[in-house]
Amino acid sequence: MANHSFETKDLEKAENSNNDIRTRPDSSTNGNLLEEERDFVPDEVIVKLRPGIASSEVRNLQDKLNASVIDSTKTLGIELWEMDGMSVEEAIAIYGRDPAVEYIEPNTTVFATETFPNDPSFEQLWGLNNTGQTGGVPDADIDAPEAWDIQTGNDVVIGVIDSGVDYTHPDLQDNIWTNPGEIPDDGIDNDGNGFVDDFYGYDFVNEDGDPFDDESHGTHVSGTIAAQGNNGIGVTGVNWDAQIMGIKFLDEFNSGTTFDAIEAVEYSIMMGVDLTNNSWGGGGFSQGLYDAIAAAGDAGQLFIAAAGNDGLDNDIFPHYPASYDLDNIISVAATDDNDQLAEFLFGGSNFGATSVDLGAPGKDILSTVPGDGYAVFSGTSMAAPHVSGVASLLLSEFPGLSPQEVKERILETVDLIPALEGITVSEGRLNAFNALFAPDAGGIEGSKWNDLDQDGIQDGDEPVLEDWTIYLDQNQNGELDEDEAFTVTDAEGNYAFNFLEAGTYTVAEVVKPGWAYTLVTI
Repeated sequence: MANHSFETKDLEKAENSNNDIRTRPDSSTNGNLLEEERDFVPDEVIVKLRPGIASSEVRNLQDKLNASVIDSTKTLGIELWEMDGMSVEEAIAIYGRDPAVEYIEPNTTVFATETFPNDPSFEQLWGLNNTGQTGGVPDADIDAPEAWDIQTGNDVVIGVIDSGVDYTHPDLQDNIWTNPGEIPDDGIDNDGNGFVDDFYGYDFVNEDGDPFDDESHGTHVSGTIAAQGNNGIGVTGVNWDAQIMGIKFLDEFNSGTTFDAIEAVEYSIMMGVDLTNNSWGGGGFSQGLYDAIAAAGDAGQLFIAAAGNDGLDNDIFPHYPASYDLDNIISVAATDDNDQLAEFLFGGSNFGATSVDLGAPGKDILSTVPGDGYAVFSGTSMAAPHVSGVASLLLSEFPGLSPQEVKERILETVDLIPALEGITVSEGRLNAFNALFAPDAGGIEGSKWNDLDQDGIQDGDEPVLEDWTIYLDQNQNGELDEDEAFTVTDAEGNYAFNFLEAGTYTVAEVVKPGWAYTLVTI
């Protein structure tokens, strides 16, 4: 086979990624390795022998263990031995201090770590971690615990343009933005921004500096984004430590005006927020609102918007502001705990193959409400804050990202689900872990077989080739060098290189003795 160059492709989902796996070998106390309760593979031990041990001593040790080498590292001198007739515990106890052995340890079963908060109602948050607890499909969620292994968040400022926020709620109060240039309740515009006493944000309904929520919608949205995590209280938000700026333009009846919305967006720009959540819509096209949102984009701000709850196609029936054709907008549909497009009592989630970007959990979502309470709401209003939370996690981990880069990372790393195929831009549901773990990654996949007729097509009588070494020949010298990535073909002859940076790669193979390259005859 000849070498081929491949362009990387974006990964749609990073599955079973063990980047945070940890084992803790202790070469000085091999006998204690099994004292803690750990799962391990029966009849297998990991062995490293001391340098300079004669092959006769190795064979003698293997005979005593009735062991054979079933795998080994390429450069580290570490081997995996399989034993017949001796338990792992016995082998470690007897040979842990053998002078020929540097260490011998169990082949423990390890798992990717998952960070779970101690908030008592976390188990009810199926959108963050779906175990089937609500009768839905396990893993129909955003993989929040896996994402939290990487980043739980920091003080990214999120403007919640809504009905306000209960900034005294015990699950929110430590994650509420405060204006460092303003002295609260002194009746003076201390920072000279044109808004008096805007300590927690601003209320454009009543034209005052108190954006307290008198409806509940904004507080619920805020809790999904940034209820304080791991504080032993209530629920947790996607971002455990973000700062919520209350920007109120919806009244106690959950309605507002377009101009107040424009002012709210303008305020968010003036105050330098990183992104806004916009779980509202209606009123038709407004050039003024369009211009305000465009200005937010020019200022480096994401505008994350609910797609609407009418069960309609936004490609045909636009739902503003989500349907404005602006690069800084992310339009969000709602999914349920079965990874279906959400249906509600009086309607369902809107969708749109070109106008709605992705789905996120939005049905039966538990979150904070005013008065130290919690409640379950449904709607695309509940889906959008999941995306806002993930966007803020990305900005916490990668503070230099532009709004467009954050948007691309979110859309390119969704979990593809059939329910959103052909009706959203990304055809998938939000995945926080994928977005954080490998936002720029691509992959190369291929297979190897014995091409007997040299036609470049795997025919039914042509056997696959297992256990062949395939590598990325970065310097194109035809040899596997120490710093070059490699893998081996599996039982079906397949191989894959995942999480590659964008670029062009040359895939090559280590030819086994007795084999030779053949070129395809066309």
